[in-house]
Amino acid sequence: MSSSDKPQVLFIAGSGEFGSGESQILDYLQLPGDKPFSAELIFPAEGRLVEKARAAGLEVRVIKGHDWLTDFRELWRQPVAWVYNLSSFVRTSAVIRKKKVQLVLSLSFINWTGALAARQEGVSHVWMIREVLSGRTNWLNFFWGQWLASRLANDLSVRVLIESSLAAEMFRRKRTREKSLILPPAIDATQFKQELLELSPGNQPTDIALFFSGPNLKRILETIEVISQVAGSGHIKSDRPTTVSLFFPGLKKKRCEKLEEEICQQPVPPGLSLEFPDVDCLPAGWSKFKLAVIFPGFDPLSRIVLESGLAGLPVIVEQGAASELVIPGRTGFVFEHQDYNQLAACLEEVLKHPERGHQLGRAAGEHVEKHFEINPWKEKFEKIIAGVLSSPEG
Repeated sequence: MSSSDKPQVLFIAGSGEFGSGESQILDYLQLPGDKPFSAELIFPAEGRLVEKARAAGLEVRVIKGHDWLTDFRELWRQPVAWVYNLSSFVRTSAVIRKKKVQLVLSLSFINWTGALAARQEGVSHVWMIREVLSGRTNWLNFFWGQWLASRLANDLSVRVLIESSLAAEMFRRKRTREKSLILPPAIDATQFKQELLELSPGNQPTDIALFFSGPNLKRILETIEVISQVAGSGHIKSDRPTTVSLFFPGLKKKRCEKLEEEICQQPVPPGLSLEFPDVDCLPAGWSKFKLAVIFPGFDPLSRIVLESGLAGLPVIVEQGAASELVIPGRTGFVFEHQDYNQLAACLEEVLKHPERGHQLGRAAGEHVEKHFEINPWKEKFEKIIAGVLSSPEG
């Protein structure tokens, strides 16, 4: 089948910089072999993911837009974003008409433009939702609350693909449960490991990597203090300060810079050295780390868990959607929300016993390759998309 005869599918990204769903779709679209549809990606801004997509020869365009959802402290930005996004809605609708798109697939719940444009143009829409929209520690920062957000996802989609059982809590009602499906994340393990071999300098890893889904300064400082206490406990001997690299995947550049400035205004705890590398340093940067500590939030950072596993790193993950990817005690550790005593115990287990850390890292890599490789996911995904395109609704 020639590309002109294939159905046209439009992928709507939530970010041009970072996104677990966006990274996964890029992996999928770059797999060798024909796809059962022609694909185009729309990003809301320029960024590393856009550059990667272009370098791979994928059909890409940028239609500027703002996040429809914001942090609770910036709730006032939502109506401003909605007005701004009117232009992106109009332009996306025009693309659907011009390209004769048959299916729109949104990769994030913070971007509603694709869903609204698909409804306007009368074409099917599928929502891939990785974000945790409900729960004890994260709630949907949305004017009308969780109930109407659930209805929004249901009413604007013929299928809702959810990344985790925690995210699926929002879709317990019968009307949404019938069209929702849990489809765990995946990664192109072969390609990632090849990049790792080509880019890694091969030095002995020494640093600790911290990944935060949100800009909660208090939690960041508390975590740094815990690491300082463990590193200086006397059980772990080192002839140099422990370097802690802090990452804030998904945060906009200006917000990251402000957060870094706020952290640097605080005294650095004894025995530590802080660095703020850009997420662009990955995957090459994985070779520097002996341990990754991950704090999921609205974005579960599942991509970070999968990459760290393939890089052979033990992970310590706060309870959340991403912790579903970890087998506690076998491929990493999971600690309860804000339980810093438990976090300290996990850190000691890895830092005091390097061989234990290596064992966890090896098991994590095997676990990711066995259960989260992209090819089995590809078969399930294409079957779902084929079903949508062939159904009366599609």
